[in-house]
Amino acid sequence: MIIDITPAREIDWDSPGARRSSVPFTLDGTWGRVRVPLYVACAPEPGPTIVAIGGTHGDEYEGPVGLKNLIRELDPTKLVRGRLIVIPVLNVPAFRAGRRESPLDGGNMNRAFPGDARGTITSRIARWMTDEVLSRADVVIDLHSGGEGFEIFRTMSFHQVPDPEMYRKFRDTALLFGTPFVMIYTSEMGTGLLTEEAEKMGKVTIGSELGFGASTDLQGVRWAHHGTLNVMRYYGLLDEPIVDLTPPGLDRQRVVSAIDIDRWITAPCSGISEPLVPIGAFVRAGTPVTRIHDFERWDEDPVEIVADGDGYVMCRKFRAPTMQGEVVMVIAEEVD
Repeated sequence: MIIDITPAREIDWDSPGARRSSVPFTLDGTWGRVRVPLYVACAPEPGPTIVAIGGTHGDEYEGPVGLKNLIRELDPTKLVRGRLIVIPVLNVPAFRAGRRESPLDGGNMNRAFPGDARGTITSRIARWMTDEVLSRADVVIDLHSGGEGFEIFRTMSFHQVPDPEMYRKFRDTALLFGTPFVMIYTSEMGTGLLTEEAEKMGKVTIGSELGFGASTDLQGVRWAHHGTLNVMRYYGLLDEPIVDLTPPGLDRQRVVSAIDIDRWITAPCSGISEPLVPIGAFVRAGTPVTRIHDFERWDEDPVEIVADGDGYVMCRKFRAPTMQGEVVMVIAEEVD
Protein backbone atom coordinates (compact mmCIF):
# COMPACT_ATOMS: atom_id res chain seq x y z
CA MET A 1 0.00 0.00 0.00
CA ILE A 2 1.36 3.43 -1.00
CA ILE A 3 0.30 6.57 0.87
CA ASP A 4 0.93 9.79 -1.01
CA ILE A 5 2.41 12.61 1.09
CA THR A 6 2.45 15.29 -1.59
CA PRO A 7 1.20 18.79 -0.65
CA ALA A 8 -2.53 19.45 -0.55
CA ARG A 9 -2.40 21.54 -3.72
CA GLU A 10 -1.17 18.49 -5.69
CA ILE A 11 -3.90 16.03 -4.70
CA ASP A 12 -5.42 14.17 -7.65
CA TRP A 13 -9.17 14.57 -7.14
CA ASP A 14 -10.37 13.44 -10.54
CA SER A 15 -8.46 10.57 -12.20
CA PRO A 16 -10.21 7.16 -12.32
CA GLY A 17 -8.99 4.78 -9.63
CA ALA A 18 -8.24 5.10 -5.92
CA ARG A 19 -5.56 7.02 -4.04
CA ARG A 20 -4.55 7.28 -0.40
CA SER A 21 -3.00 10.55 0.73
CA SER A 22 -1.67 11.97 3.97
CA VAL A 23 -2.37 15.69 3.71
CA PRO A 24 0.24 17.81 5.55
CA PHE A 25 -0.52 20.87 7.68
CA THR A 26 2.38 22.78 9.22
CA LEU A 27 2.56 22.63 13.00
CA ASP A 28 2.65 25.99 14.73
CA GLY A 29 6.09 26.69 16.17
CA THR A 30 7.88 23.60 14.78
CA TRP A 31 9.08 22.20 11.48
CA GLY A 32 6.71 19.25 11.83
CA ARG A 33 3.41 18.39 10.16
CA VAL A 34 -0.02 17.18 11.16
CA ARG A 35 -1.10 14.72 8.47
CA VAL A 36 -4.79 14.17 7.76
CA PRO A 37 -5.69 10.85 6.05
CA LEU A 38 -7.52 11.17 2.75
CA TYR A 39 -8.94 8.53 0.42
CA VAL A 40 -10.22 9.44 -3.05
CA ALA A 41 -11.83 6.92 -5.42
CA CYS A 42 -13.17 7.98 -8.81
CA ALA A 43 -15.23 6.01 -11.34
CA PRO A 44 -14.57 6.30 -15.07
CA GLU A 45 -17.91 8.06 -15.50
CA PRO A 46 -18.88 11.38 -13.84
CA GLY A 47 -21.54 11.43 -11.16
CA PRO A 48 -22.24 12.55 -7.61
CA THR A 49 -19.48 13.03 -5.07
CA ILE A 50 -20.03 11.52 -1.63
CA VAL A 51 -17.86 12.72 1.24
CA ALA A 52 -17.68 10.65 4.45
CA ILE A 53 -15.88 12.04 7.51
CA GLY A 54 -14.94 10.54 10.88
CA GLY A 55 -13.02 11.85 13.86
CA THR A 56 -14.30 15.41 13.80
CA HIS A 57 -14.11 14.95 17.57
CA GLY A 58 -11.19 12.94 18.88
CA ASP A 59 -13.03 10.73 21.41
CA GLU A 60 -15.53 9.26 18.94
CA TYR A 61 -14.41 6.02 17.32
CA GLU A 62 -17.24 4.34 15.42
CA GLY A 63 -16.84 6.65 12.43
CA PRO A 64 -13.06 6.27 12.07
CA VAL A 65 -13.15 2.47 12.45
CA GLY A 66 -16.16 2.03 10.14
CA LEU A 67 -14.64 4.25 7.45
CA LYS A 68 -11.24 2.55 7.70
CA ASN A 69 -13.02 -0.77 7.16
CA LEU A 70 -14.86 0.73 4.18
CA ILE A 71 -11.60 1.86 2.56
CA ARG A 72 -9.93 -1.48 3.24
CA GLU A 73 -12.74 -3.59 1.79
CA LEU A 74 -13.93 -1.42 -1.10
CA ASP A 75 -12.99 -2.53 -4.61
CA PRO A 76 -12.71 0.82 -6.44
CA THR A 77 -13.06 -0.91 -9.81
CA LYS A 78 -16.73 -1.52 -8.89
CA LEU A 79 -17.50 2.21 -8.90
CA VAL A 80 -19.64 2.86 -11.95
CA ARG A 81 -19.99 6.63 -11.68
CA GLY A 82 -19.08 9.52 -9.43
CA ARG A 83 -16.50 9.94 -6.70
CA LEU A 84 -16.01 8.89 -3.09
CA ILE A 85 -13.93 11.01 -0.70
CA VAL A 86 -13.24 9.59 2.76
CA ILE A 87 -11.48 11.26 5.68
CA PRO A 88 -11.50 8.64 8.44
CA VAL A 89 -9.97 11.02 11.01
CA LEU A 90 -10.33 14.78 10.55
CA ASN A 91 -9.07 16.19 13.85
CA VAL A 92 -5.90 14.11 14.07
CA PRO A 93 -4.38 15.85 17.15
CA ALA A 94 -7.61 15.41 19.13
CA PHE A 95 -7.90 11.79 18.00
CA ARG A 96 -4.37 10.97 19.16
CA ALA A 97 -5.09 12.55 22.53
CA GLY A 98 -8.52 10.90 22.86
CA ARG A 99 -10.09 14.29 23.47
CA ARG A 100 -12.99 16.23 22.02
CA GLU A 101 -10.75 19.23 21.28
CA SER A 102 -7.25 19.46 19.83
CA PRO A 103 -4.49 19.61 22.46
CA LEU A 104 -2.45 21.81 20.10
CA ASP A 105 -4.76 24.84 20.15
CA GLY A 106 -7.85 23.81 22.13
CA GLY A 107 -9.83 23.90 18.89
CA ASN A 108 -13.17 22.11 18.56
CA MET A 109 -13.20 21.10 14.90
CA ASN A 110 -16.98 21.11 14.85
CA ARG A 111 -17.06 24.77 15.87
CA ALA A 112 -14.26 25.92 13.53
CA PHE A 113 -15.96 26.21 10.13
CA PRO A 114 -15.50 27.71 7.61
CA GLY A 115 -12.02 28.09 9.07
CA ASP A 116 -9.15 30.48 8.49
CA ALA A 117 -6.14 29.71 6.29
CA ARG A 118 -4.01 31.94 8.55
CA GLY A 119 -5.43 30.70 11.86
CA THR A 120 -4.33 27.96 14.23
CA ILE A 121 -4.04 24.34 13.12
CA THR A 122 -7.70 23.45 13.73
CA SER A 123 -8.89 26.49 11.81
CA ARG A 124 -6.51 25.79 8.91
CA ILE A 125 -7.71 22.21 8.55
CA ALA A 126 -11.32 23.45 8.60
CA ARG A 127 -10.53 26.00 5.88
CA TRP A 128 -8.98 23.28 3.70
CA MET A 129 -12.04 21.09 4.29
CA THR A 130 -14.35 23.93 3.26
CA ASP A 131 -12.43 24.94 0.14
CA GLU A 132 -11.16 21.61 -1.15
CA VAL A 133 -13.48 18.88 0.15
CA LEU A 134 -16.95 20.25 0.94
CA SER A 135 -16.89 22.34 -2.23
CA ARG A 136 -16.57 19.14 -4.28
CA ALA A 137 -19.34 17.26 -2.45
CA ASP A 138 -22.92 16.52 -3.35
CA VAL A 139 -23.55 14.48 -0.21
CA VAL A 140 -21.74 14.96 3.13
CA ILE A 141 -21.78 12.33 5.89
CA ASP A 142 -20.27 13.55 9.18
CA LEU A 143 -20.09 10.54 11.52
CA HIS A 144 -20.23 11.29 15.24
CA SER A 145 -20.77 9.47 18.54
CA GLY A 146 -21.49 10.58 22.08
CA GLY A 147 -17.81 10.47 23.04
CA GLU A 148 -17.01 10.49 26.73
CA GLY A 149 -19.86 12.78 27.68
CA PHE A 150 -23.17 11.33 26.48
CA GLU A 151 -25.01 8.10 25.85
CA ILE A 152 -27.10 8.68 22.75
CA PHE A 153 -29.44 6.13 21.24
CA ARG A 154 -28.00 5.04 17.90
CA THR A 155 -29.30 7.53 15.40
CA MET A 156 -28.58 9.31 12.18
CA SER A 157 -29.36 13.02 12.27
CA PHE A 158 -29.85 16.17 10.26
CA HIS A 159 -30.73 19.81 10.86
CA GLN A 160 -34.22 21.19 10.50
CA VAL A 161 -34.41 22.84 7.06
CA PRO A 162 -37.30 24.92 5.64
CA ASP A 163 -37.12 23.58 2.06
CA PRO A 164 -39.44 20.51 1.79
CA GLU A 165 -37.43 18.98 -1.07
CA MET A 166 -34.14 19.33 0.82
CA TYR A 167 -35.80 17.93 3.94
CA ARG A 168 -36.87 14.87 1.94
CA LYS A 169 -33.34 14.33 0.62
CA PHE A 170 -31.85 14.65 4.12
CA ARG A 171 -34.43 12.25 5.59
CA ASP A 172 -34.22 9.64 2.83
CA THR A 173 -30.41 9.63 2.94
CA ALA A 174 -30.33 9.30 6.72
CA LEU A 175 -32.81 6.39 6.66
CA LEU A 176 -30.40 4.38 4.47
CA PHE A 177 -28.27 3.61 7.54
CA GLY A 178 -30.97 1.54 9.20
CA THR A 179 -30.61 3.06 12.67
CA PRO A 180 -33.69 2.79 14.90
CA PHE A 181 -34.02 6.58 15.02
CA VAL A 182 -33.31 9.51 12.73
CA MET A 183 -33.20 12.70 14.77
CA ILE A 184 -33.85 16.21 13.52
CA TYR A 185 -31.86 18.67 15.58
CA THR A 186 -30.83 22.30 15.56
CA SER A 187 -27.58 24.11 14.86
CA GLU A 188 -28.42 26.61 17.61
CA MET A 189 -26.21 24.79 20.14
CA GLY A 190 -23.19 26.46 18.56
CA THR A 191 -21.70 28.07 15.48
CA GLY A 192 -19.08 26.84 13.07
CA LEU A 193 -20.46 23.32 12.61
CA LEU A 194 -19.15 21.28 9.69
CA THR A 195 -22.70 20.20 8.80
CA GLU A 196 -23.95 23.78 8.99
CA GLU A 197 -21.23 24.90 6.57
CA ALA A 198 -22.03 22.09 4.14
CA GLU A 199 -25.74 22.98 4.26
CA LYS A 200 -24.94 26.60 3.41
CA MET A 201 -23.18 25.29 0.32
CA GLY A 202 -26.31 23.41 -0.73
CA LYS A 203 -25.07 19.89 0.05
CA VAL A 204 -27.22 17.00 1.24
CA THR A 205 -25.82 16.76 4.76
CA ILE A 206 -26.36 14.20 7.50
CA GLY A 207 -24.71 13.40 10.82
CA SER A 208 -24.91 10.57 13.31
CA GLU A 209 -24.56 9.46 16.91
CA LEU A 210 -23.35 5.85 16.70
CA GLY A 211 -21.91 5.09 20.13
CA PHE A 212 -20.95 6.49 23.52
CA GLY A 213 -18.44 6.41 26.33
CA ALA A 214 -15.39 6.70 24.03
CA SER A 215 -15.74 2.99 23.23
CA THR A 216 -16.20 1.27 19.86
CA ASP A 217 -19.77 0.06 19.47
CA LEU A 218 -20.25 -3.07 17.36
CA GLN A 219 -23.44 -1.91 15.66
CA GLY A 220 -22.18 1.67 15.38
CA VAL A 221 -19.15 0.57 13.36
CA ARG A 222 -21.41 -1.55 11.16
CA TRP A 223 -23.76 1.36 10.49
CA ALA A 224 -20.85 3.72 9.71
CA HIS A 225 -19.39 1.27 7.19
CA HIS A 226 -22.42 -0.30 5.54
CA GLY A 227 -24.63 2.77 5.82
CA THR A 228 -22.10 4.70 3.76
CA LEU A 229 -22.14 1.86 1.21
CA ASN A 230 -25.94 2.19 1.05
CA VAL A 231 -25.58 5.90 0.32
CA MET A 232 -23.18 5.02 -2.50
CA ARG A 233 -25.76 2.57 -3.87
CA TYR A 234 -28.62 5.03 -3.55
CA TYR A 235 -26.78 7.78 -5.45
CA GLY A 236 -25.57 5.41 -8.18
CA LEU A 237 -21.85 5.09 -7.38
CA LEU A 238 -22.33 1.33 -6.96
CA ASP A 239 -24.64 -0.74 -9.15
CA GLU A 240 -25.89 -2.86 -6.26
CA PRO A 241 -29.18 -3.19 -4.35
CA ILE A 242 -29.56 -1.31 -1.08
CA VAL A 243 -29.08 -3.57 1.96
CA ASP A 244 -31.57 -3.47 4.84
CA LEU A 245 -29.52 -2.49 7.91
CA THR A 246 -32.38 -2.15 10.41
CA PRO A 247 -32.03 -4.34 13.53
CA PRO A 248 -34.07 -7.56 13.60
CA GLY A 249 -37.49 -7.09 15.16
CA LEU A 250 -37.63 -3.32 14.73
CA ASP A 251 -41.18 -2.37 13.73
CA ARG A 252 -40.07 0.78 11.92
CA GLN A 253 -37.44 3.50 11.84
CA ARG A 254 -38.66 6.58 13.69
CA VAL A 255 -37.99 10.15 12.65
CA VAL A 256 -37.95 12.31 15.77
CA SER A 257 -37.33 15.99 16.44
CA ALA A 258 -35.49 17.80 19.23
CA ILE A 259 -34.96 21.25 17.72
CA ASP A 260 -35.97 23.36 20.75
CA ILE A 261 -32.83 23.44 22.91
CA ASP A 262 -34.78 25.13 25.71
CA ARG A 263 -36.54 21.78 26.16
CA TRP A 264 -33.30 19.85 26.53
CA ILE A 265 -33.27 18.88 30.21
CA THR A 266 -30.49 20.59 32.15
CA ALA A 267 -29.42 20.06 35.74
CA PRO A 268 -30.93 22.64 38.13
CA CYS A 269 -28.12 21.94 40.61
CA SER A 270 -24.79 20.15 40.79
CA GLY A 271 -24.48 16.57 42.01
CA ILE A 272 -24.65 12.99 40.77
CA SER A 273 -27.20 12.34 38.03
CA GLU A 274 -29.33 9.19 38.13
CA PRO A 275 -31.38 8.29 35.03
CA LEU A 276 -34.82 6.92 35.84
CA VAL A 277 -35.76 5.72 32.35
CA PRO A 278 -33.71 3.76 29.81
CA ILE A 279 -32.29 5.28 26.70
CA GLY A 280 -34.70 4.86 23.77
CA ALA A 281 -37.77 4.62 26.01
CA PHE A 282 -41.00 6.44 25.25
CA VAL A 283 -42.12 8.72 28.10
CA ARG A 284 -45.14 10.91 28.77
CA ALA A 285 -45.10 14.48 30.03
CA GLY A 286 -44.76 14.53 33.80
CA THR A 287 -42.85 11.23 33.99
CA PRO A 288 -39.83 11.42 36.35
CA VAL A 289 -36.78 10.95 34.11
CA THR A 290 -33.73 12.03 36.12
CA ARG A 291 -32.64 12.67 39.71
CA ILE A 292 -29.73 14.80 40.90
CA HIS A 293 -28.19 13.66 44.20
CA ASP A 294 -26.21 16.00 46.44
CA PHE A 295 -23.85 13.88 48.53
CA GLU A 296 -22.74 16.87 50.58
CA ARG A 297 -26.35 16.76 51.82
CA TRP A 298 -26.76 13.02 51.58
CA ASP A 299 -29.60 12.96 54.10
CA GLU A 300 -31.81 15.09 51.81
CA ASP A 301 -34.01 13.84 48.98
CA PRO A 302 -32.60 14.17 45.46
CA VAL A 303 -33.91 16.79 43.05
CA GLU A 304 -36.29 15.05 40.67
CA ILE A 305 -36.76 16.18 37.05
CA VAL A 306 -39.80 15.27 34.94
CA ALA A 307 -40.37 15.16 31.19
CA ASP A 308 -42.04 18.32 29.89
CA GLY A 309 -43.52 16.55 26.86
CA ASP A 310 -44.17 13.17 25.26
CA GLY A 311 -41.33 11.60 23.32
CA TYR A 312 -38.39 9.22 23.13
CA VAL A 313 -35.34 9.47 25.39
CA MET A 314 -32.58 10.07 22.85
CA CYS A 315 -29.71 11.21 25.05
CA ARG A 316 -28.57 11.10 28.66
CA LYS A 317 -25.47 12.31 30.43
CA PHE A 318 -23.08 9.36 30.57
CA ARG A 319 -20.71 10.38 33.35
CA ALA A 320 -22.47 10.70 36.67
CA PRO A 321 -20.79 13.85 38.14
CA THR A 322 -22.94 16.75 36.92
CA MET A 323 -22.60 20.51 37.09
CA GLN A 324 -25.54 22.87 37.26
CA GLY A 325 -26.67 23.72 33.73
CA GLU A 326 -25.31 20.61 32.02
CA VAL A 327 -27.62 18.67 29.73
CA VAL A 328 -28.71 15.47 31.50
CA MET A 329 -31.36 14.25 29.04
CA VAL A 330 -32.87 15.01 25.64
CA ILE A 331 -36.39 13.86 24.75
CA ALA A 332 -37.42 13.93 21.10
CA GLU A 333 -40.93 13.90 19.62
CA GLU A 334 -41.85 11.62 16.71
CA VAL A 335 -42.72 13.79 13.72
CA ASP A 336 -42.69 11.73 10.52
